Amino acid sequence: MIRKIFDHRMARQLQQMIKDVHEWRDHLTIWLRSNIKKQMHVHWETNEGFKRRCLIKRANRDSVRSSKNTNGSATFIKTKARLVCTLFHFVIKFFVFKI
Repeated sequence: MIRKIFDHRMARQLQQMIKDVHEWRDHLTIWLRSNIKKQMHVHWETNEGFKRRCLIKRANRDSVRSSKNTNGSATFIKTKARLVCTLFHFVIKFFVFKI
């Protein structure tokens, strides 16, 4: 259990560090050599697949169609379907046990 918690925290910290590099926060990324940072930025700016996935994920996170958090790359439609399914199961249980 402790190992799982440690792995989760370290994964989140690494994600935040890479996000800082991607967003040009140089004062937070002094731990990374400048030539490696430049290579990462070149990859992010020239790789069309990465750009497309990044834009899709950003649009899903900032979805104005929903006031609910869509948890990253999950689309609005998938999130809506999951919520409807959950509500349906709740209603079924309520009426079955009420009678």
